Amino acid sequence: MACLKNLLACLALFACLCYGSSNANAQEEPKFQQISDVVYKTVGDREIKLNLFLPLRDGKTLKGEPLLIYLDSGCWYSDQPGTGGIWGAFGAIDRGFAVASVAHRSMTESPFPAPMEDVRAAVRFLRKHADEYGYDPERFAVCGCSSGGHLSLTLGISDELSPFNVGDNLDVSGQVQCVVDYFGPADLVTIFDRYANQAIDCIYQACDVKREDARPDSEQYKNLMDKAKLYSPISYVDANYAPTIILQGTDDPIVPLSQSALMYEKLKLAGVRVQLLISDGGVHDPNSLGSHNMQVREIYEFLRW
Repeated sequence: MACLKNLLACLALFACLCYGSSNANAQEEPKFQQISDVVYKTVGDREIKLNLFLPLRDGKTLKGEPLLIYLDSGCWYSDQPGTGGIWGAFGAIDRGFAVASVAHRSMTESPFPAPMEDVRAAVRFLRKHADEYGYDPERFAVCGCSSGGHLSLTLGISDELSPFNVGDNLDVSGQVQCVVDYFGPADLVTIFDRYANQAIDCIYQACDVKREDARPDSEQYKNLMDKAKLYSPISYVDANYAPTIILQGTDDPIVPLSQSALMYEKLKLAGVRVQLLISDGGVHDPNSLGSHNMQVREIYEFLRW
């Protein structure tokens, strides 16, 4: 009899464990659908790709949510698309947003304006396929750090002013509705004019010029300045530029804080909704620009979505 009771107790425990395991599995339904290596542009044999992360509810894609784009770029170098960068760290998918992680041609492969044209093409591709993937084509935000910030700023430019809107899907807009810029260079003219010695090598490589061209007595100086103006987001600010939030630290050793200040003032004068968050002691690293919670709060409040 005791053996029978022990057997029944074991069976009851086993049933409870199975039920608990079943419930745990039910609670571990995927929160998003990942679509990897989506080719958004082809240049010759070169395929340029992005990754998509679409939020799920009850196993189905949420429809009509905003799309948050992250530009996988450092020193205008980009390899493969990632996992959403800042948006992943800020729990965007848990909040119901769709996320795209976008790569571009590196400046070592194709200098300016190739990276700007690529990310603009990505926005047009994503907008063209909005119905297919389910997000809202009228609510796109972009975020990038450093060179990714520079490229993000180029996506705030209106279609009417942007020289980077070339290629496929020109029947839809290549402009985003909101820009989140982490310490991106905005005015290359000022960098080459005032900070030529401090400017890192990749900014010269991206512009396809040599460092000595930044000397006013160089035969290539005017050519450098013409390129700098062409590739500077600040050159295209008008009232139709996208609302922009800028984050930078006072001790950034790579991009002068004046870059963010100049862009902020230009946007403000144009009547564009803009916010500048300056972190005392912050360097060229998002983690140094105030607390995680503060950044999350300020950025999502700025989006107003």
